[in-house]
Amino acid sequence: EVHVQAIPASSRGSNAQPVLIIGAALIAIIGLAWLVLKPDTAGSEGAKTVQVASHVQQNTRWEAGNTYVLEGITFVEPGAKLTIDAGVTVKGKPGSALVVTRGASIFARGSADAPIVFTSSKPVGTRSAGDWGGVVLLGDAPLNRQTGHVEGIAESDARGDFGGSNTEGSCGLLEYVRIEFAGYEISRDNELNGLTLGGCGSGTVIRYVQVHRGLDDGIEMFGGNVDLKYAVVSGAGDDAVDWDLGWQGRAQFLVVMVYPNIGDNGFEGDNDGKAMDAEPRSQPTFFNVTMLAEPTSSRVHRGMTLREGTGGRFANFIISGFNGEAVDLRDGPTARLIDSGDLAFQSILLHDNGPDGSNIFADESGEANDDEGFPEADYFAPPRVQAVSTTGLLAGAMLRDPPALVPDAIDLPLAPSRPPQDEFWDEGARYFGAFRPGTAKATPWTAGWTAYPQK
Repeated sequence: EVHVQAIPASSRGSNAQPVLIIGAALIAIIGLAWLVLKPDTAGSEGAKTVQVASHVQQNTRWEAGNTYVLEGITFVEPGAKLTIDAGVTVKGKPGSALVVTRGASIFARGSADAPIVFTSSKPVGTRSAGDWGGVVLLGDAPLNRQTGHVEGIAESDARGDFGGSNTEGSCGLLEYVRIEFAGYEISRDNELNGLTLGGCGSGTVIRYVQVHRGLDDGIEMFGGNVDLKYAVVSGAGDDAVDWDLGWQGRAQFLVVMVYPNIGDNGFEGDNDGKAMDAEPRSQPTFFNVTMLAEPTSSRVHRGMTLREGTGGRFANFIISGFNGEAVDLRDGPTARLIDSGDLAFQSILLHDNGPDGSNIFADESGEANDDEGFPEADYFAPPRVQAVSTTGLLAGAMLRDPPALVPDAIDLPLAPSRPPQDEFWDEGARYFGAFRPGTAKATPWTAGWTAYPQK
């Protein structure tokens, strides 16, 4: 609002002309700013829709109540910080994405009752996977290559580079954030993920994040050592969680829902296909994970496909409904890490996996031998892994809206493991899956901010 004060004739004197010129200039500047922001609608008092047609080159705040529309790939450029208030909606047009470059940062802190939502610009009811690009965070933490470059950005554009030597580096914070209908196909077989974390260090905070109905992977880590906590990936078009290039982060309280007839693996883990023993080796640690699929799916789904030299530690899992293998070690260099202790499994519940609810591990003899004869069926057995007739979850748990993800408290033949003891882990989570059993009447950590729209 511009206030114009009249100047009494007796006081105008020789200063009248400069005052008028300054006033006209101020009005012109305000008008130009209005044109750049282009407020289109007012859904509530003061709220507006803002078209984002330029890059973020200085510290910028996207304000509560507003909707921001990405016109194309929007870079948060080095030295700049983008702050997004709780309750903001960001809509992406086809071909758009938000890329936080190496040297920049994002601070997007929503709340359970006012999440920050990244979604398609298309009307509700017409949205689909791949409507827009997704969210990309790039940092300077170590990779097992000299440098990385994110897909979808021209190789000549340094804003797509990531990686460095800063293990404690921060790409920023995402909290109570939902990313929907992302994964725009830039070219054939070249899609962005819902959330891409390239070379993000331990100073990055990713918690209470959902990626829903992406065309490609849900969350993918390229190197770095960023941690994940309280995360949901639902209906990914490829792998729900993917990693490579030396990711060494931690993850606790993670839900993976692989929808019928779409998607591939719950987890796909790699080190480096060109140098499987490259260092730092991919070696994440996961505790308290619920992985669900629909066993009647016409598409083959695997719980985990681990390959190309990835290590890792996996404990307190529920893996249910995958009609392929629950866990598939895809090559010899990966299988050999079992002996060295760089790849380990403990306290894993398997339920209704395999093509007939049993036969959890495929016959890999003869030409099907892709892991140098590693005896998967023998290794994935009690006391580290247990097949059970029930996990306490309702039938069709993930297909409900909202999903019924909290299991009943039941007696199980296998004991869960205690999480590691440091400040990241909830050490009291000595149970299988992402939710404490028997607490269905309590408020689960997914309440309020997650959503499962199909269109």
